[in-house]
Amino acid sequence: MANIRDIAKEAGVGIATVSRYLNDTGYVSDEVKVKIQKVIEELNYKPNALARAIFTKNSKTIGLMVPNISNPFFNQMASVIEEYANEMGYNIFLCNTDDNPEKESKYLDVLQSHRVAGIIVARSKCKEAYSNIDIPVISFESHISDKIITVSSDNYNGGKIAFDHLYQCGCRKMIHIKGPTCFEATEDRSRGFLDAAKDKNLKIDLIEFETDFQVKMLEENIESLNKIGECDGIFVFNDIAAATVIKFLRKKGVRIPEEVQIMGFDNSFICELLHPSLTTINQPIQALGKYTIELLIKLINDEDIEIEDYLMETKLIKRETTLS
Repeated sequence: MANIRDIAKEAGVGIATVSRYLNDTGYVSDEVKVKIQKVIEELNYKPNALARAIFTKNSKTIGLMVPNISNPFFNQMASVIEEYANEMGYNIFLCNTDDNPEKESKYLDVLQSHRVAGIIVARSKCKEAYSNIDIPVISFESHISDKIITVSSDNYNGGKIAFDHLYQCGCRKMIHIKGPTCFEATEDRSRGFLDAAKDKNLKIDLIEFETDFQVKMLEENIESLNKIGECDGIFVFNDIAAATVIKFLRKKGVRIPEEVQIMGFDNSFICELLHPSLTTINQPIQALGKYTIELLIKLINDEDIEIEDYLMETKLIKRETTLS
């Protein structure tokens, strides 16, 4: 495999000149640039990314830690972040944490050892591990500390919108299927939904699921829901769990939305694949991904940014699982 010495020898220039050209850190004449580039192509030279990161203090690589790549929302989110990162000249190092603090901590060590330029972490489960790292970090959906920016949708208002829609559709015997209490985003959705119900003096039956996306576990949770056929409206904490609820009700012969109306949260691609298609609350995935990357790159470039929580608007997406 060719190295920088081989490039310098074949091009008839010094190693320092090749280094300046590769790292864009000093003057190299146009004539010499053409000569070096020609040799690079002939020898099929590939720069050592880690060595370049040490030299330039910017690896052009961003660590992205997601809690569950199988969840359609985080799957889409990762794709959006990768797309915008590539447009800005950065690559993505993807890590799937499975909401496991030990796994997240190990990935954090790996990302630091690879000298990534920055880190985006979704739904962190080991917040204390970020207290002493010197790499720019953006947190998605969970507040890590007052020194780290958090980006998320307005989950609380999304919960209120969900209640208002079901109420306007005539639902008065509602169930809210909420996510695990350790998920900040789904807790905010629940608070919004329940606060809106309180304003209408309406009692809501609560059911808590233990996971956000493992179909077998979701189905086991649902099998224990004796009252699910007695309600007329259900708000589920995310789309994939809502899809499992729809499957369960259809097996029971429950007509949707005539007998029970259902809402999810996220507006992931799965919503339009379901029959009937799922009414849900939209998280602006494109805007969230783009804004998160833009903020992180500003931090990487030492730009002055306010450290705070950035919320993005949520809105209703009306489909077939609720009545007009």
